[in-house]
Amino acid sequence: MRIPVYVIAFTLLVLLGLGAVPVHFDEAQYTTWLANPELSYQTKGPLVTFMQSLTHVEWLPQIVQVRVSAWMAWLVSGVLLVWLGALAGFDRDASRRLVILYALSPMLLALGSVQTTDIWLLASLLLALGAFASILHCRPNMHTELWWMLMGAALGIGALAKLSIALLPMALAPWVLLRKPQLLFSAGPYLGALLCALCMTPWILWNDANDYAHLAHELGHVDSDDDSVIYAIRWIPEMLLAVIPVVWVAVFGGISFRQESFLSDAQQTVREMLKWAAIAIITLFCIKGLFGKVLLNWTLPLVPFVLLALAAGLKWSPRTVLTAGVGQVAIYLMLLFPYGVGLSVEQDAFQKIRGWDGAVQRAADLAGPTDVLTSDHYGTLAWGLFFWPSEQPGVDRYTSPVGQVIPEATRRKNQYDHWAVLDTPHPRIVHLGSPNPGLIRRCGTFNTLGAVPQVMPDGTIRSELLVSECLDFKPDPAWPEITAH
Repeated sequence: MRIPVYVIAFTLLVLLGLGAVPVHFDEAQYTTWLANPELSYQTKGPLVTFMQSLTHVEWLPQIVQVRVSAWMAWLVSGVLLVWLGALAGFDRDASRRLVILYALSPMLLALGSVQTTDIWLLASLLLALGAFASILHCRPNMHTELWWMLMGAALGIGALAKLSIALLPMALAPWVLLRKPQLLFSAGPYLGALLCALCMTPWILWNDANDYAHLAHELGHVDSDDDSVIYAIRWIPEMLLAVIPVVWVAVFGGISFRQESFLSDAQQTVREMLKWAAIAIITLFCIKGLFGKVLLNWTLPLVPFVLLALAAGLKWSPRTVLTAGVGQVAIYLMLLFPYGVGLSVEQDAFQKIRGWDGAVQRAADLAGPTDVLTSDHYGTLAWGLFFWPSEQPGVDRYTSPVGQVIPEATRRKNQYDHWAVLDTPHPRIVHLGSPNPGLIRRCGTFNTLGAVPQVMPDGTIRSELLVSECLDFKPDPAWPEITAH
């Protein structure tokens, strides 16, 4: 049952990724960074953009070039999760339930069908967890250095996607210190830490050369002006509902919390480790919630633990879980295609990111030949640079036009600011969005070219994007310095 479930789910994921799931502005910006590849970037590590550079080949459609490596990461993550389940002593039925829960999770289908840092974080985390669980399976006198090094490499590569992979060693540390301190009295952990640092070399070098800008950006997520005690726990039902809606039904008589008696000592140790690591991560998220909202995708490091616990504890047969899983995928598809079931734009959960391909195409037709784009928001600029028509193949399609978000002292710095496009004169700039006083001040002439609609699949116009041109642009006076990360 496991292989057919993965094949069917992977096929669905690819079909969704081929265009059904709209391009998010974060996904667009990671891709457009290919115009100026670096060792790392202002708001993210280099892994996603590097993986995209490997798949931007001329004979593939653009959306496949962008997303195909993420689809592979989703598939690899599923295999690694089954491996981790086996190390935790899952029998055939539990393993089948685990595959179904993973393959038919709405949250993981959504994250796996697009190219973001999250799916790479998941794959790296599962590889690191599997390596650590394998260490726990080794006999006392066995050499475990290779497993430690694999774990270190997984953590280092994961950090190149998203620094939140640091949650894993932070969560494992209390359990190791209290239950398995002898693990620290060998060369393995230190060899793993060294390899982790070596894998992070591109990120370290870039940050050292750029005043640790990405690290400052990540630390900026820790605290927030928008805080509430309720944020400490509000993320829990949101995460459970997004990952596996069937859990709400299973709670009422469908879950058993009894420990199997036939597990080996190593398998029991792995389960104990997973339990306490999950508790530690939950505690860390609750503490973070006291200082600001915990976004749904931030909870991804907890998802494998939820799936493992549910697969081990569900009383349902794999066929029953499969039936429930198909039902929850149907709900996800209804959210993705609300217009097909008679809903309107007001019920469209993806309305914010839908219709930008057409809007940018219309803006390009209105603007004509364009070398430089600007906007007041990095998302709008990212979509503009991503969807702007180009006859160049592969990576070269993102080299023109180039762009920058209008510098404002009140906003956070983004990667486009490193391009410094607006630090030099330009004969013509096309601006997307409301006229910006700072840009107008530096233009010889500023003209409004018109407005283009953001059209929903049912023909509803959700918003309009104003398109303007700045002629004879000169960066005088100098732009304000952006200090916030």
